[in-house]
Amino acid sequence: GTDPSSHDGESGCDAKCEKNHDLDKRRQVWQERSRRWFTSRPWRWAMLVVAGFTPVFGIFVALPEALTILRVTGAFHHLIHYTFAFWVAIQFFYNFYSAQQTDPGGITHVLPTFAATGQFLLAGIDDDESDASNCRQMYSQDPLLYAPSFCDHCKLWKPPRTHHCSMCRRCVLRMDHHCPFVGNCIGFRNHGNFVLMYVYAFLGLVYALILCSLVAWQNRFEHAKHHIAMSRSHMLIGMTGMMTNLAYQVFIYNSLTIAVQLVVTVVALAAVMGFGIPAMYYASVGQTMLETMFPMKEYVQIGPHIYVPLGNGFYNRGYRQNVQDLLGPSWKLRLILPVQGAPINPQVAIAPRPSDTGIEALKERIAQVQREGVRREVQSTEELGINEGPDGK
Repeated sequence: GTDPSSHDGESGCDAKCEKNHDLDKRRQVWQERSRRWFTSRPWRWAMLVVAGFTPVFGIFVALPEALTILRVTGAFHHLIHYTFAFWVAIQFFYNFYSAQQTDPGGITHVLPTFAATGQFLLAGIDDDESDASNCRQMYSQDPLLYAPSFCDHCKLWKPPRTHHCSMCRRCVLRMDHHCPFVGNCIGFRNHGNFVLMYVYAFLGLVYALILCSLVAWQNRFEHAKHHIAMSRSHMLIGMTGMMTNLAYQVFIYNSLTIAVQLVVTVVALAAVMGFGIPAMYYASVGQTMLETMFPMKEYVQIGPHIYVPLGNGFYNRGYRQNVQDLLGPSWKLRLILPVQGAPINPQVAIAPRPSDTGIEALKERIAQVQREGVRREVQSTEELGINEGPDGK
């Protein structure tokens, strides 16, 4: 005979497994829908509208009223204010839109230096003027190579500093990160636009904050007597009280136009300070956000089956050269006009040149391994995060 309880147990297990399978399937469907939405054209246009509210409202609504309250007279002074405001706004819109719409750079047509192993050559080692020219692998005169990095999704060999984006479902050259706000990956071809977007956003918001603060201070000064009476009877204590009192003063002593402009400016400036300043700093030191979040993930082969990780600062060639690599040969023009300028040499991303400091650190590491031997032995390169491809052993 059979035990009825065993059938009940199997039925309960089957029902639970089927329920978990349904939940996983629903989760995958929801994730796919979210991915498509946050990379779709409507989402990008929506973000452009959100980002554009502050400058558009500021120029066409708040600025005329602010200049009137501050008693700024004369065509010349108005021309200065409006010229600066329009220049900053146009630069911001152009670079924001370009960061959204520009292809960040793919690797479909990029082939490794050594096809058999899928490895790329460390740039500069064949340049007699480079500090890397006499930097070779241990126990041989073979050049230094990046560890092989194969993408299982794209079925392609990845150049250095390249990563696969799960949102865009592609590998991106010199990928910085995927930005949901612009709805696009930030990589080799649009990283400069992304940084310039923050630069001009910061300039415009600081200008708006100064102008609105001057207006608010003048209105508060003119209503000083009312302010004293209010402060005595309605003053609140603590951080919450201070913010409440400040908001009260902003909306009581100023028109709705100035109050709205001041509030959205403060909120937007806080966002730019939080996200933009790190982005500008990383760009100035030749470092990507992914390299900052996940350091020591890229390796250079210094000998047979011997790899050393590359730390932050390996590509930092000085802020001037880093900016040129980011913006291209027309970097000065792009700081003034809303243009892309001359195309950026793709070798900057495919074969990035290391810094002199990075090469010296690599030489020291090679010498250290020759003296002391390897510090860590692994059974497979997979333990280091190195993917040698389908034929790797």
